[in-house]
Amino acid sequence: MKSSLKAPEKQTKNNRFLVVSLSIIFTLSFLAMGIGGVYYSCSKIYRHIDLVSHGVKTEARITGYKESWSKDSDQDIYTRIYSPIITYYDSSNHSYILHADYGSSSKEWSNDVTVYFDKKDPSNAIHSGFWHLWFLPFVFLCLYMTPLLIGLFVIIYYIQTLKNKKPFIT
Repeated sequence: MKSSLKAPEKQTKNNRFLVVSLSIIFTLSFLAMGIGGVYYSCSKIYRHIDLVSHGVKTEARITGYKESWSKDSDQDIYTRIYSPIITYYDSSNHSYILHADYGSSSKEWSNDVTVYFDKKDPSNAIHSGFWHLWFLPFVFLCLYMTPLLIGLFVIIYYIQTLKNKKPFIT
């Protein structure tokens, strides 16, 4: 009769180990996604703040578009995406090209845009506009905060259960 009791007990320990292992992997994955995303978003916002406050503001011109295709995952419909290629000049009238890091299904309405570039390194530039400078980086920051907060919540919960000497998973 003792041997029949050991088999379910061993299976319960294996199940517990599997659940704990998967929860640790899940938590660490969420923390890594959250930390990496928050770091990326904050560095992008910091770069934008630095270029807008210390950089040179100049008028630039869209000189072309890089075309790519985007496929709708639900249907077999392809959409042409246009990413602007922007040409701007520094104070010594040397031209630079900025490949925009965004795209849309239509071309810009105006060929004239505003660009901020670094005084020391004019090739370091960003396209102006509320949407590109502030809104999208802030939205991505908020989205990346979600997995970070979930991961932190699980770790804090686990630490509290260890302090109370209650089993984390029964």
